[in-house]
Amino acid sequence: MNKTPNDLVQVSIFPRSEKDGERLELAIRSIAKRNPSSARTDRESSSALLTGASQADIDAKVDTIKRICGIDCKVGPPRVIFRKTIARAIEIDYTHKKHFGGTGEFARTKLVVAPNEPGDGFEFKSQIVGGAIPAEYIPAIENGLKTTIGRGELDVVPVDIKVRLIDGAFHDVDSSAAAFEIASSGALLDAFRQSGSLLLEPIMKVEIVTPADHTRLIIEDLASRRGSIMDRSFLGDAVSVHAMVPLANMFGYDGELSTLSKGHAVYTMQFDHYARTPAEDPDPPFRPAAAIKLASGGAD
Repeated sequence: MNKTPNDLVQVSIFPRSEKDGERLELAIRSIAKRNPSSARTDRESSSALLTGASQADIDAKVDTIKRICGIDCKVGPPRVIFRKTIARAIEIDYTHKKHFGGTGEFARTKLVVAPNEPGDGFEFKSQIVGGAIPAEYIPAIENGLKTTIGRGELDVVPVDIKVRLIDGAFHDVDSSAAAFEIASSGALLDAFRQSGSLLLEPIMKVEIVTPADHTRLIIEDLASRRGSIMDRSFLGDAVSVHAMVPLANMFGYDGELSTLSKGHAVYTMQFDHYARTPAEDPDPPFRPAAAIKLASGGAD
């Protein structure tokens, strides 16, 4: 199983007064100092954005802001943070070239960019032979790719991508590691522009332990949440149900499970992988999930 990302869920926070807005900005700075990707302010809307690995993670941060910092604020509904991967394999030949008087910059990279298997993340492999690109520039090419993925130039952060470096060219004077970083970055951006992308959602591995007489209702509910049942096993008088369920459809599950099992079932949930989002269903069986999905297209 993959390590859980720390940015699966996001909420917006709106201060109720100008004074609360000033204090909220200070609180967000304090949280961001410990983890820069977990909190930021939006000066245009006077709101803040919190991200976390789970609803519980978000709730803990909100509690700190409200109770410990004494800030009166309104919290928006939780939203899933989506990812993307490239739509299809594509070959890109990209040249970075600039001239500054008698000097310049030059780097050419030829890449094959393709979707990777779910959960396999980013992979890079150099297939350069014959010295088309000197070995000392290969790490710079990989770094250019990783930097582009990490800094959000592709709007939604991509995952599960594999890149092969198959050819290129350099100049004895004008080539440098920096030039090859720029070239690989440009090649990756071009690959996404030309190939397009697929939207991905986080899929959670869910285990529910319930008295046997509640099993049918719980499985039917999981199916309504686009869940896939992986396994069922008996534990004495109880049943353990293992399923894969989109995170977008698991908000508020604590209360629903308690209702279905009359308070007797418990569950655990862990991130497993990202998977392609399905085409929009004109009549989704689980309407709250559809609303959350539509609301999660981007940051406020």
